[in-house]
Amino acid sequence: MADHDAMFEALIDASGVPVSKEEKEDLRKTYGTLMKLAERTRLPGRSWEVRTLPHYTPRAPADDR
Repeated sequence: MADHDAMFEALIDASGVPVSKEEKEDLRKTYGTLMKLAERTRLPGRSWEVRTLPHYTPRAPADDR
């Protein structure tokens, strides 16, 4: 998790936006959740261009005229 902490701190520093202690704690929790999700959904060797989940594209309704 130390790598995630370093990445989080680097993102905060790079943003240049002043962040309060409370905001930083909330952002850190959210960042941690996103990193856990990424670890669970990404598979080793899988290209980043490949969708992680199946997708649904609805079809246009038939014209009943």
